[in-house]
Amino acid sequence: MRFSLNIFFPVFILASTTVMAEVELSAGSGISIIAVNGVEVESDSLIGNNISATLPNGINQILVNYSAEIESSGDLEIETTNPHIIVFKAEDSRLVLSAPEITRISDFNEFDKSQQWKLADGSGSSISYQSKPLIKEGFQLSRDYASELQRFNQSGDALSINSFAPINRPPVTLPINSVVSGVNISSLSNGSADNADSVNLPEKLLQYWYLKADAETRERFKVWISNK
Repeated sequence: MRFSLNIFFPVFILASTTVMAEVELSAGSGISIIAVNGVEVESDSLIGNNISATLPNGINQILVNYSAEIESSGDLEIETTNPHIIVFKAEDSRLVLSAPEITRISDFNEFDKSQQWKLADGSGSSISYQSKPLIKEGFQLSRDYASELQRFNQSGDALSINSFAPINRPPVTLPINSVVSGVNISSLSNGSADNADSVNLPEKLLQYWYLKADAETRERFKVWISNK
């Protein structure tokens, strides 16, 4: 199920800052934020690019892609990477996610396969992160990012949401696929494995944001859900 940010998740966008979320993320040139913590971001922009988001303190998962102008046969063509999942930990900070300037298709393809993102705070200091591309095999005219990300987050991968602390719950990490690109994701979390305690993450997120919302927003939610 996909929900409008205008009703459920206004705090994720910098334009509506609140005290609940304290990490402000800005995306550099060519980067678009597709989803935040498992929830696809809907954009009011005609071109569909989201370049900023406000996140809760702690460990966060974002889904982003990068577009670059690549010269081919004397013409410039826009190439867009696979979406990349990025997981990082930050508190009370302003962060900028950027990518190297790419003009050659060989460099573009290499970027799409590796961890060449740069995540830095306001002082320019690098922030540790883990990332991997979300790849869909076969021919595709379009992609359902929400469904793909939901399947990924239920997979037990080290970068899936269930491998680190869900909102308002003790940290949980899974022993499966605990190493990505040679780096252990456990460095981002101090949790211990708890395979018996399954989490319905969409339900937890809905409960969390409903309880955090003001009375007017709750009423709009009730009206919206009654029409579905």
